[in-house]
Amino acid sequence: MAVKIISKSGIKTANTGAKLAKVLKPGSLVLLDGDLGAGKTVFVRGMCKALGVAENVTSPTFALINTYKGILPASGGGVEIVHCDAYRLSSMEELYDAGFFDFGDDAVLICEWSENVFAKTPPGSVRVRIERRDDISANYREIYITGEGEGEGDLEAAFR
Repeated sequence: MAVKIISKSGIKTANTGAKLAKVLKPGSLVLLDGDLGAGKTVFVRGMCKALGVAENVTSPTFALINTYKGILPASGGGVEIVHCDAYRLSSMEELYDAGFFDFGDDAVLICEWSENVFAKTPPGSVRVRIERRDDISANYREIYITGEGEGEGDLEAAFR
């Protein structure tokens, strides 16, 4: 399943992240790719806001991992949100060493710059690619969301 969203503002990019958040479950893995300044962290902020995170969501470029407490809309249950920035990583081993997978199957895992460490999209995960289109306008983005597996129908419904 693949969805293409056109965003002409940071607000639209964040709102697209919020739509995706509505279908996340414990154990969800969201992989984000895109150039510097494409809006990956803006997208994550939208996801986190929809998940009830009250804190300021920032890119964990130097910390590697930020964690937040949230609530899953589908179940109303609490969830830990693990937000990683893999910009400075080059292998899955480094991602494991950073502790990204230490939060258990109940967490929602979000990885920016996932192309640096995930050669393939793991089954059941969602990949988001945000492309800047400065040739059209400074704020124009094309957001591609792909997923496959058991949550595919939920993902499709979220973006109708």
